[in-house]
Amino acid sequence: MTQPPELTVLTLTLNEGKALGRFLRRLTMLESRVGSYELLVIDGGSTDRSVEIAREGGARVVMQAKPGYASAYLQGLSEARGRYILCVDADSSHPLEIVSEFWRRREEFSAVCGSRYLPGGGDARPWLRRLMSRLLNSSYAAFLSVPLTDISGGFRLYRAEAVRDMRCRARHYDVVAEILVRLHSGGHRILEIPYRYVPRQEGASKARLLYFSYCYIKTMLELWWWLRFGRKA
Repeated sequence: MTQPPELTVLTLTLNEGKALGRFLRRLTMLESRVGSYELLVIDGGSTDRSVEIAREGGARVVMQAKPGYASAYLQGLSEARGRYILCVDADSSHPLEIVSEFWRRREEFSAVCGSRYLPGGGDARPWLRRLMSRLLNSSYAAFLSVPLTDISGGFRLYRAEAVRDMRCRARHYDVVAEILVRLHSGGHRILEIPYRYVPRQEGASKARLLYFSYCYIKTMLELWWWLRFGRKA
Protein backbone atom coordinates (compact mmCIF):
# COMPACT_ATOMS: atom_id res chain seq x y z
CA MET A 1 0.00 0.00 0.00
CA THR A 2 1.33 3.42 -0.99
CA GLN A 3 2.43 5.58 1.92
CA PRO A 4 0.32 8.78 2.08
CA PRO A 5 2.26 12.00 1.52
CA GLU A 6 3.32 14.14 4.45
CA LEU A 7 2.09 17.25 2.61
CA THR A 8 -0.79 18.07 0.29
CA VAL A 9 -0.44 21.26 -1.73
CA LEU A 10 -4.00 22.44 -2.35
CA THR A 11 -5.00 24.94 -5.01
CA LEU A 12 -8.38 25.85 -6.50
CA THR A 13 -8.74 26.50 -10.22
CA LEU A 14 -11.27 28.07 -12.54
CA ASN A 15 -9.86 28.89 -15.97
CA GLU A 16 -6.32 29.26 -14.63
CA GLY A 17 -4.68 27.83 -17.77
CA LYS A 18 -2.59 30.97 -18.35
CA ALA A 19 -1.19 30.90 -14.80
CA LEU A 20 -0.79 27.17 -14.16
CA GLY A 21 2.35 26.63 -16.21
CA ARG A 22 4.35 29.17 -14.21
CA PHE A 23 2.82 27.94 -10.96
CA LEU A 24 3.80 24.32 -11.64
CA ARG A 25 7.36 25.31 -12.51
CA ARG A 26 7.67 27.28 -9.26
CA LEU A 27 6.16 24.45 -7.25
CA THR A 28 9.16 22.21 -7.92
CA MET A 29 11.21 24.26 -5.44
CA LEU A 30 9.21 22.67 -2.61
CA GLU A 31 11.01 19.35 -3.07
CA SER A 32 14.19 20.82 -1.59
CA ARG A 33 12.25 22.49 1.24
CA VAL A 34 9.64 19.96 2.37
CA GLY A 35 10.43 16.73 0.51
CA SER A 36 7.75 14.76 -1.31
CA TYR A 37 4.21 16.08 -1.60
CA GLU A 38 1.03 15.66 -3.60
CA LEU A 39 -0.56 18.44 -5.60
CA LEU A 40 -4.34 18.46 -5.27
CA VAL A 41 -6.37 20.66 -7.62
CA ILE A 42 -10.07 21.29 -7.05
CA ASP A 43 -11.40 22.56 -10.37
CA GLY A 44 -14.61 24.55 -10.57
CA GLY A 45 -15.52 23.60 -14.14
CA SER A 46 -12.80 25.27 -16.20
CA THR A 47 -13.49 25.70 -19.89
CA ASP A 48 -9.85 26.26 -20.83
CA ARG A 49 -6.95 23.78 -20.50
CA SER A 50 -6.61 24.12 -16.71
CA VAL A 51 -7.47 20.48 -15.94
CA GLU A 52 -5.26 19.13 -18.71
CA ILE A 53 -2.30 21.29 -17.71
CA ALA A 54 -2.68 20.34 -14.04
CA ARG A 55 -2.74 16.63 -14.81
CA GLU A 56 0.24 16.94 -17.14
CA GLY A 57 2.05 18.56 -14.20
CA GLY A 58 1.36 15.57 -11.96
CA ALA A 59 -1.62 16.93 -10.04
CA ARG A 60 -4.53 14.92 -8.73
CA VAL A 61 -7.52 16.79 -10.10
CA VAL A 62 -10.93 16.55 -8.42
CA MET A 63 -13.94 18.31 -9.88
CA GLN A 64 -15.79 20.67 -7.54
CA ALA A 65 -18.96 18.99 -6.28
CA LYS A 66 -20.95 22.02 -5.06
CA PRO A 67 -20.93 25.67 -6.20
CA GLY A 68 -19.11 28.43 -4.37
CA TYR A 69 -15.54 29.13 -3.31
CA ALA A 70 -16.12 27.86 0.22
CA SER A 71 -17.46 24.54 -1.04
CA ALA A 72 -14.36 24.04 -3.20
CA TYR A 73 -12.04 25.02 -0.34
CA LEU A 74 -13.68 22.70 2.19
CA GLN A 75 -13.80 19.90 -0.38
CA GLY A 76 -10.06 20.31 -0.87
CA LEU A 77 -9.40 20.08 2.87
CA SER A 78 -11.50 16.92 2.99
CA GLU A 79 -9.88 15.32 -0.08
CA ALA A 80 -6.30 16.01 1.00
CA ARG A 81 -4.27 12.90 1.84
CA GLY A 82 -1.35 14.61 3.59
CA ARG A 83 -0.89 15.14 7.32
CA TYR A 84 -0.41 18.82 6.50
CA ILE A 85 -2.19 20.94 3.89
CA LEU A 86 -0.55 23.93 2.20
CA CYS A 87 -3.15 26.25 0.66
CA VAL A 88 -1.67 28.38 -2.10
CA ASP A 89 -3.07 30.29 -5.07
CA ALA A 90 -2.32 29.09 -8.59
CA ASP A 91 -1.71 32.67 -9.75
CA SER A 92 1.79 32.68 -8.12
CA SER A 93 0.91 35.58 -5.81
CA HIS A 94 2.21 33.66 -2.79
CA PRO A 95 6.01 33.37 -2.31
CA LEU A 96 6.83 29.68 -2.09
CA GLU A 97 10.31 30.57 -0.87
CA ILE A 98 9.02 30.99 2.70
CA VAL A 99 7.18 27.67 2.82
CA SER A 100 10.28 26.16 4.44
CA GLU A 101 9.65 28.45 7.43
CA PHE A 102 6.01 27.32 7.54
CA TRP A 103 7.21 23.72 7.41
CA ARG A 104 9.76 24.20 10.17
CA ARG A 105 7.04 25.34 12.60
CA ARG A 106 4.34 22.86 11.54
CA GLU A 107 4.43 20.63 14.63
CA GLU A 108 4.00 23.57 17.03
CA PHE A 109 0.83 25.03 15.51
CA SER A 110 -2.47 23.91 13.99
CA ALA A 111 -2.13 26.64 11.36
CA VAL A 112 0.89 28.60 10.13
CA CYS A 113 -0.33 31.58 8.11
CA GLY A 114 1.27 34.19 5.93
CA SER A 115 0.54 37.77 7.00
CA ARG A 116 0.72 40.82 4.76
CA TYR A 117 0.41 43.11 7.78
CA LEU A 118 3.15 42.05 10.16
CA PRO A 119 6.43 44.02 10.03
CA GLY A 120 8.32 42.69 7.04
CA GLY A 121 5.14 41.90 5.11
CA GLY A 122 3.52 43.88 2.32
CA ASP A 123 0.65 44.14 -0.12
CA ALA A 124 1.24 45.35 -3.69
CA ARG A 125 -2.43 45.63 -4.66
CA PRO A 126 -4.05 49.01 -5.50
CA TRP A 127 -4.59 51.33 -2.53
CA LEU A 128 -8.36 50.82 -2.29
CA ARG A 129 -8.03 47.04 -1.97
CA ARG A 130 -5.26 47.49 0.61
CA LEU A 131 -7.43 49.89 2.63
CA MET A 132 -10.50 47.65 2.52
CA SER A 133 -8.43 44.62 3.52
CA ARG A 134 -6.84 46.48 6.43
CA LEU A 135 -10.22 47.63 7.71
CA LEU A 136 -11.68 44.17 7.33
CA ASN A 137 -8.88 42.40 9.17
CA SER A 138 -8.77 44.99 11.95
CA SER A 139 -12.54 44.65 12.40
CA TYR A 140 -12.38 40.86 12.66
CA ALA A 141 -9.53 41.00 15.17
CA ALA A 142 -11.23 43.59 17.39
CA PHE A 143 -14.87 42.50 17.08
CA LEU A 144 -14.17 38.78 17.58
CA SER A 145 -11.15 39.12 19.93
CA VAL A 146 -8.87 37.16 17.61
CA PRO A 147 -5.22 38.33 17.99
CA LEU A 148 -4.26 37.93 14.32
CA THR A 149 -3.33 40.51 11.69
CA ASP A 150 -4.34 38.78 8.43
CA ILE A 151 -7.47 36.71 9.03
CA SER A 152 -8.57 37.01 5.39
CA GLY A 153 -5.28 35.82 3.87
CA GLY A 154 -5.27 32.48 2.06
CA PHE A 155 -1.57 31.53 2.23
CA ARG A 156 -1.55 28.87 4.97
CA LEU A 157 -0.27 25.54 6.22
CA TYR A 158 -2.82 23.56 8.24
CA ARG A 159 -2.49 20.45 10.34
CA ALA A 160 -4.97 18.31 8.42
CA GLU A 161 -6.65 16.76 11.45
CA ALA A 162 -7.57 20.24 12.71
CA VAL A 163 -9.50 21.29 9.58
CA ARG A 164 -10.45 18.20 7.57
CA ASP A 165 -13.97 17.84 9.00
CA MET A 166 -14.62 21.48 9.85
CA ARG A 167 -18.16 22.73 9.24
CA CYS A 168 -18.50 26.32 8.09
CA ARG A 169 -21.42 28.57 7.19
CA ALA A 170 -19.46 30.89 4.88
CA ARG A 171 -20.04 30.46 1.15
CA HIS A 172 -17.28 32.51 -0.46
CA TYR A 173 -13.78 33.82 0.32
CA ASP A 174 -14.93 34.57 3.85
CA VAL A 175 -14.51 30.86 4.63
CA VAL A 176 -10.80 31.45 5.25
CA ALA A 177 -11.64 33.94 8.00
CA GLU A 178 -14.23 31.64 9.53
CA ILE A 179 -11.76 28.75 9.71
CA LEU A 180 -9.21 30.79 11.67
CA VAL A 181 -11.84 32.13 14.07
CA ARG A 182 -13.13 28.60 14.71
CA LEU A 183 -9.60 27.27 15.23
CA HIS A 184 -8.78 30.09 17.66
CA SER A 185 -12.01 29.62 19.59
CA GLY A 186 -11.22 25.91 19.92
CA GLY A 187 -7.88 26.61 21.57
CA HIS A 188 -5.70 25.80 18.56
CA ARG A 189 -2.37 27.58 18.28
CA ILE A 190 -1.93 29.78 15.19
CA LEU A 191 1.30 31.41 13.98
CA GLU A 192 1.61 34.27 11.49
CA ILE A 193 4.73 34.80 9.35
CA PRO A 194 5.17 37.99 7.27
CA TYR A 195 5.18 37.82 3.49
CA ARG A 196 4.73 40.20 0.59
CA TYR A 197 1.65 39.68 -1.55
CA VAL A 198 2.11 40.36 -5.27
CA PRO A 199 -1.04 40.37 -7.47
CA ARG A 200 -1.41 37.81 -10.23
CA GLN A 201 0.59 38.23 -13.41
CA GLU A 202 -1.53 35.99 -15.62
CA GLY A 203 -5.30 35.58 -15.93
CA ALA A 204 -8.06 37.61 -14.31
CA SER A 205 -8.88 37.94 -10.62
CA LYS A 206 -12.13 36.31 -9.47
CA ALA A 207 -12.55 38.76 -6.57
CA ARG A 208 -15.42 41.29 -6.56
CA LEU A 209 -14.63 43.90 -3.94
CA LEU A 210 -18.06 45.07 -2.78
CA TYR A 211 -19.73 41.68 -2.89
CA PHE A 212 -17.00 39.88 -1.00
CA SER A 213 -16.78 42.71 1.54
CA TYR A 214 -20.47 42.12 2.21
CA CYS A 215 -19.83 38.36 2.62
CA TYR A 216 -16.99 38.96 5.09
CA ILE A 217 -19.09 41.36 7.18
CA LYS A 218 -22.05 38.97 7.22
CA THR A 219 -19.82 36.11 8.35
CA MET A 220 -18.19 38.30 11.02
CA LEU A 221 -21.61 39.08 12.53
CA GLU A 222 -22.65 35.42 12.40
CA LEU A 223 -19.41 34.37 14.11
CA TRP A 224 -19.94 37.02 16.80
CA TRP A 225 -23.35 35.51 17.54
CA TRP A 226 -21.95 31.97 17.50
CA LEU A 227 -19.09 32.83 19.85
CA ARG A 228 -21.44 34.39 22.40
CA PHE A 229 -24.62 32.36 22.15
CA GLY A 230 -24.36 29.40 19.83
CA ARG A 231 -21.07 27.65 20.56
CA LYS A 232 -22.17 25.71 23.63
CA ALA A 233 -25.48 24.79 22.03
